Amino acid sequence: MRIAREVRRGWVAGAVALALGLVRVMAAAGSPLEYLPVRDPVESELRTLDLLGPEPGQPALRLPHLGMRPLLRLEADSLPFPDRAADVAHRIALARIWRVLARDGEPGGPDGVVGRTPRIYQRRYSEAERFEVSVGLEGEADVVAERLRPRSDTGVHARIALETDRWLAFSHLIVGHEDSARTFADPTFRGTEIITHTAETYFAYSAASRHWGVQFGRSRWHWGPGEEGSLLLSETAVPITGLAFHARLEPLHADGTALSATLATAAGEQLAAHRLEWQPGDGLRIGLSEAARYRSPSWQPLYVLGAIPYILVQRLQDQDEPAAQATHRNNIMVGADAAWRVAPGLRVYTEWLADDLHFGHGAAGPNRYAYQLGAEGARTVRGTRLVWGAEWTRVNRFVYTSSYGRDFVAQGLPLGFPFAPDARRIRVRTAWDLSADWQLTGVFARTDKGENTLGQPYRPVDPPVDASQLQGVVEATQDLEAGARWWPAGGVDLAAVMTCRWTENVGHLPGVHARDLGARLIFRLVR
Repeated sequence: MRIAREVRRGWVAGAVALALGLVRVMAAAGSPLEYLPVRDPVESELRTLDLLGPEPGQPALRLPHLGMRPLLRLEADSLPFPDRAADVAHRIALARIWRVLARDGEPGGPDGVVGRTPRIYQRRYSEAERFEVSVGLEGEADVVAERLRPRSDTGVHARIALETDRWLAFSHLIVGHEDSARTFADPTFRGTEIITHTAETYFAYSAASRHWGVQFGRSRWHWGPGEEGSLLLSETAVPITGLAFHARLEPLHADGTALSATLATAAGEQLAAHRLEWQPGDGLRIGLSEAARYRSPSWQPLYVLGAIPYILVQRLQDQDEPAAQATHRNNIMVGADAAWRVAPGLRVYTEWLADDLHFGHGAAGPNRYAYQLGAEGARTVRGTRLVWGAEWTRVNRFVYTSSYGRDFVAQGLPLGFPFAPDARRIRVRTAWDLSADWQLTGVFARTDKGENTLGQPYRPVDPPVDASQLQGVVEATQDLEAGARWWPAGGVDLAAVMTCRWTENVGHLPGVHARDLGARLIFRLVR
């Protein structure tokens, strides 16, 4: 369509204009009370910095609750500036972090950091009041048959933040391509999949002590040490609307969060989840999580409170209303995880999730659980930085499902690991940073997927099965990626990736194989 072509031309022209303007900027802006969005590129640098640990003779970094995101931007303000780092690996991470986090007008700000990108409009009225607007072109596009096929959320992004007296109103609006746009909205331009929507909009309050806060709105959450995805609440899930309380007990280096969210308003499908994360020592993090799915027209007080185990919530409700036990019935998952930096630049981690466990003879159903094992490293190599990681994830059959409608699913996708259920996956990644601006990447992944799906729960009338075995004909997929990335400024992030995929038993059909070669372009031009 002519209109669609004009829209695409406009995006390209806008991208060029933004790139030319952004590379030259030297000042930065960002609300200190703003949350760092889950899946923001800076998160990988915070992860690497925590992996490296402090430099010799320097105090512990004590990066806050990295296994419980989103993070507040101000929680990283105590990091040292890049010019104070002697090690190249530390310096690259700090340079990239401060390019994004640095702000104009901050006393003692990092004047030596180059590549900082100001917002397109920023006004600071007092120490406690500011208004900011940011606009950019962001997204990903696959090269298919010599044409660009945009992925969801590719288009114009606008972020608006208003802060006053430690309250923050924030909205991230997207005018762009959405794969499923026609299922819930009319396209902005006829013949396209372009709509206007939001992935992150919230009100938030942060105490002056930085020890507690509250966030209410639409966002993503990620709990656990997993790099690609976690098991209970994962960054790969769709945004959900909820209320989250966060508190920190500084003497114990412990953090806690309680989240209440609605997954389906008309059906009254509610989610409650809480998590504790503890740093008993530098380089060691331990987390405990629990989530409950229940049905109610609105959030229930005992679930919102988040102070007692959810199994007790159902019992208390049954005690109050014995005749409504079927209505009170919930579905609970519990998780535990740990991450340990065994040496500077080397860490191992694990996560375990229990959906439903049965012991002894005559068990009522199969054991539904998942686990993840990972290791990662980072070091300086001849004036450059090398980062690597390997992650193994196994999700049994029927995990996240429910025979009585309380599944851990939003918009048809799991709230946890994206390839679940009935899957095992190994992923190996490496990144070679030639400088703070240039990065070469490589990824290999293999996914074995059984025939069980989110729409196929185990029912009490079903015959006994071994849920640890992949079901039916296993579809095996191998992915190989190699890419180059240019990140010269906080608001300029461009990458090109070559991809190759081999699939055996396509669609779970024996003997059907496929091979696909392609490319992917990733761009983030923000002002």
